[in-house]
Amino acid sequence: MYRDEKPTREPVSTPRSTLAEKHGIDPFMLFCAYYLGVTAADGYEFQNVHQVAKRFGVSAGVIKQVLQDLGMDTDRMVQSDFDLSSAQIDVLEVPEGVSRTEVARTHWEAWRGSKPKPRDWQRELATDARENEKTFGPRPPQRSGRR
Repeated sequence: MYRDEKPTREPVSTPRSTLAEKHGIDPFMLFCAYYLGVTAADGYEFQNVHQVAKRFGVSAGVIKQVLQDLGMDTDRMVQSDFDLSSAQIDVLEVPEGVSRTEVARTHWEAWRGSKPKPRDWQRELATDARENEKTFGPRPPQRSGRR
């Protein structure tokens, strides 16, 4: 590599799932359907695990296991630095004539390059409680004892 040359980023590999391969489940399409709501016709609809399973012709248990095998389970998604909310909004609000699947591809790449980021649930709860107090006022004192 020359001095002025920028290092190229190695492509991030997706873990393999023999179960996904057995059932013909493409990891990218599963990500699109389950997390981003992209339908088979490139539309948008929130889809739960049962609807996604029906789309791929398998049981919900197979989808859950494939998500686990591929490192795409909900826990990993939540405990990463990937901005799922922004990705969902981007896919939801695509202009007419733009492919949701193609918009989802950039988010897929971002997800694949995401890093684990444990969440500080206590801090998040405290922050939310402060925000709620600003919006709704202080919480009434809790009564102790039985009536």
